[in-house]
Amino acid sequence: MKIYKSIVIALFIPFLGIAQVDQNSKLFLELEKMDALLFEEGFNNCSKDAMEIALSEDLEFYHDKGGITKGKSTFITSFLTNMCDTNKKPIRKLVPGSLTVFPLRKNGTLYGAIQKGVHEFFIKEPGKELYKTEVAPFTHVWLKENTGWKISRVLSYDHKAPEMNIEAINVTPELLARYAGNYKAPQTGNITISIKNNVMHLDAGKMQTDLVAKSAVLFAHPQAPITLKFVSNPDGSIEKFIVLENGNAVEEAIRIER
Repeated sequence: MKIYKSIVIALFIPFLGIAQVDQNSKLFLELEKMDALLFEEGFNNCSKDAMEIALSEDLEFYHDKGGITKGKSTFITSFLTNMCDTNKKPIRKLVPGSLTVFPLRKNGTLYGAIQKGVHEFFIKEPGKELYKTEVAPFTHVWLKENTGWKISRVLSYDHKAPEMNIEAINVTPELLARYAGNYKAPQTGNITISIKNNVMHLDAGKMQTDLVAKSAVLFAHPQAPITLKFVSNPDGSIEKFIVLENGNAVEEAIRIER
C-alpha cells in the first residue's frame, strides 16, 4: 500500500510545481508583447499582417455570444469584414495588472502557455469620445511553433456591460407616476415605462432594465451610456423622452398612451 501511494505521489509531483510566472520573466514579457501585437495592431488597427503573425493555422475561437470560429483564414476574413468596415469600430483595452501566464511543459520542455486576463471593449465613432460597451475575462492558449509564439485556442466569455458610475437621487412616487405609459420611437418601436417599488422600468423589446434617477427628468441605464430625458408639454403632461447616448441625442420616443 505504501509503495502504491509513493507511485501516485511521484506521478503528481510535476503538476504541483506548475504556477503562474513572474511578470518580469522572459515568458511573461514575450506573451505580453504578443498580446499587444494581436490586439493593439491586429484588433484595434485592423492589421491583417499582425493577425497572420500571431494566430495559429488551426486556431479555434470560442465566444459566448458569437459561437465558434475555426481556422486562421476564416477568423481573419470574418473579423476584417464585420469589425473594420464600420463607423462603430470596436476597440479592445487590456485591464492593467490582470494578465497572468502559466507555462505548459512536456518532459521539462516548454511547448506552450496559458494566458489569462480581463479586457474591456469600447466603441469608436466619428466625432464622439470613446465609450465602453463590455468587459470580459479571456483565456488564451499559446503554442511555441518554429516561427514563434502562435495563439491556438481562444476562450472569450462572461461578457458583461460595464458598471456605470451614476450619482443617483431619490425621487417621489408621484413624480415617477407621471412618466409611466407607452411610447413609440422610429427605430426602437414600442416602449413601455412602468413603475414598481418606486423604481422606473424600461421595456423596449430586447432591452429591459431598471433605470436610475439622475434628476427629476433624467433617468440612466445602470450598465450602458444611455440616459432618458423626459420632456413636458406646456400643461405639465409628458410629451416624450429623448434617448441620449454618451450625451448625444440619438432618438425620440413620443408618448402615445398613459
